[in-house]
Amino acid sequence: MAAKLNFESHNMPGWFIRHSEFMGELAQKGNGVPDDDFAWRLDDRRDGTFALRSVNFPMFCFRHSDFRVFLQGREGDIELFLRDSAFRIVPGLADPEGMSFQSVNFPDRFLRHRDLHLWVEPGAGPDDEIFRKDATYYQREAPASID
Repeated sequence: MAAKLNFESHNMPGWFIRHSEFMGELAQKGNGVPDDDFAWRLDDRRDGTFALRSVNFPMFCFRHSDFRVFLQGREGDIELFLRDSAFRIVPGLADPEGMSFQSVNFPDRFLRHRDLHLWVEPGAGPDDEIFRKDATYYQREAPASID
């Protein structure tokens, strides 16, 4: 079984990828938010791509629709779901020690936070430093208390 992981924002240290009401968000831990809302497994698709699978909703992965990121199980058009939930993990756009999640079906777009919500978006060009920072994360081990 894949390791349980957290993904910390490059430009907002102490803020992590999570789901809230099944939507992809960026938040600080604590404040009554369950730790397992921040915990993920990288679901290896065996083709060089991965899905971000929820630990506390293990049948659900992050996917995008209209470029907004949310948690969903396999339903409807399965082929579209598999494409929308697949990411390539590449060196961080703002820091190669970090990681960025490149959309498979829209390769010019990356998982990024904007206004604390997660989106799959392109940058505005090579000088878009904010985008590169918003799309870079650091993989952390999830706390041992998460089952």
